[in-house]
Amino acid sequence: MSVPPVAGLGAESDPVGLLVNGAPDRYPPVRFNEEDMYRAADEIEKEKELLIHERGLSEPKLSVAPEMDIMDYCKKEWRGNTQKATCMKKGYEEVSQKFTSIRRVRGDNYCALRATLFQAMSQPAGLPSWLQDPELTLWAGLAELRTAEARQIACDELFTNEEEEYSLYEAVKFLMLHRAIELYDDKEKGEDVPFFSVLLFARDTSSDPGQLLRNHLNQVGHTGGLEQIEMFLLAYAVRHTIQVYRLSKYSTEEFITVYPTDPPRDWPVVTLIAEDDRHYNIPVRVCEETSL
Repeated sequence: MSVPPVAGLGAESDPVGLLVNGAPDRYPPVRFNEEDMYRAADEIEKEKELLIHERGLSEPKLSVAPEMDIMDYCKKEWRGNTQKATCMKKGYEEVSQKFTSIRRVRGDNYCALRATLFQAMSQPAGLPSWLQDPELTLWAGLAELRTAEARQIACDELFTNEEEEYSLYEAVKFLMLHRAIELYDDKEKGEDVPFFSVLLFARDTSSDPGQLLRNHLNQVGHTGGLEQIEMFLLAYAVRHTIQVYRLSKYSTEEFITVYPTDPPRDWPVVTLIAEDDRHYNIPVRVCEETSL
């Protein structure tokens, strides 16, 4: 099956072929332009001016900051004795039993994608098949790097290049759409689907893949980030289990949330830290085995 070409997007904007393969004919073509897919130019310029003011002209923009001791970070960020600060401190203390350091992730509306993909791509394990597509030339070279150090250096470079970095996020949004179409079709056929997909399409604003694209995925990175239900879809799209320490949920059963709930055993695991379910940071330096 195929869909008509999407206005304003050529092959260079569809790096994994999701607009020409696998989309059901019955969905009306969703038409959008470059402005829909990327942040407004004035917004980007304002952010650049702020970054230049903060760091100076000579220093490259860092989407993922260098690592620092996790408890030092906690003490710096949460100095008070309010109920929330106390909860955060206890949460970080718990995380520090597994990880010694943290890397702060720039908190724009790509934050969840940025944290997840940085973790997935910097791991020494083989890259997933979706990142080894020959069309993805900007980052497919990571598959050739065999050492953790080389992979980490390459990831650090990628995540300081705004054009390549944002191209990656937009490609993954297409992957999420592609996976959503597959799940929607399976549901319509009466086949078993993950429960999250039932909830995903039960929303008034995403009752089908077209609405999901228009009202949610197109907004990610621009006016909003990923919602909790969409974290499940991200996990299915990139075929990684996403484990999140949700610090605001400390001492509850939701403190460690796993997307999806019952992941395939062969999926690699990425671990994130969330203080508010919107901004995600990356724990690093495992100090003991983490098991799900």
